[in-house]
Amino acid sequence: MEEDFYRFLRGNKKLASTTSMNLITRLPRGWMDWSEDRLHEFYFEILDSNRHSSSSKHSAHYAIKYLCEFKGYKFDYKPPRVHHKRRQSIEPENVWKILDKIENDRDLALILTHLYTGLRPTEILALKKEDLDLDKGIIIVKNTKTYQDRIVPIHKKPMMALRKYIAKRIDDCPSLFYSVREKTPMTLYAYRFALKKYCKKAGIKRVTPYQLRHTFATQFIENGGDVLILKSIMGHSNIKTTEGYVHENTRMIMKGYEKACPEF
Repeated sequence: MEEDFYRFLRGNKKLASTTSMNLITRLPRGWMDWSEDRLHEFYFEILDSNRHSSSSKHSAHYAIKYLCEFKGYKFDYKPPRVHHKRRQSIEPENVWKILDKIENDRDLALILTHLYTGLRPTEILALKKEDLDLDKGIIIVKNTKTYQDRIVPIHKKPMMALRKYIAKRIDDCPSLFYSVREKTPMTLYAYRFALKKYCKKAGIKRVTPYQLRHTFATQFIENGGDVLILKSIMGHSNIKTTEGYVHENTRMIMKGYEKACPEF
């Protein structure tokens, strides 16, 4: 039954594989045998609990909602509101410290490409060599979260690192970034581990792959970039998601405040 529910989430609800599995893990043991009343009772137990974050409660809402729909049960509750935390980007000086500690050609090409394109971590790790056009200076991003391919420009700095990295490769692995030992695409776990290593060498607080994406977007806006262009580059389906980088940019807020603050 669990496999049937997974196929329901993937096929009927059009959810990504990782999203489907995440929702299933929100459900307790024996959930497939629970009655309609027990599922509703469990839902309100989560809502009333102080042990769960607002995002966890939001995920649990949809896990139970879709399970009820799958089993033909009624579920008419509105999802709980989510407390949105500020996105964490990296200060430029810390970026320089990280880059200064990278000696591996693959890691330098990967991190520079990430910093200058803002791709989702899963997107950059899924890149194939054929998705890269260094002559035109573009990357074709496929298998995206929004199910739409998109073209992303690439800066000359990561292009130089990519050319050097690709020129030294003697393998026939189709993945752009891969594990030399296993000859398989680089995993997100391996990417996190590499970043953790370089942060430790640089003597700075640990950063995540997603923070590199946020850093690109923050710097793009701070440098006067157009929000609509950033929306296209980032692959956002909703402009409000992109506008968040404007509202959360502390330096822009401070500059705007100092420029426009009234004097009495």
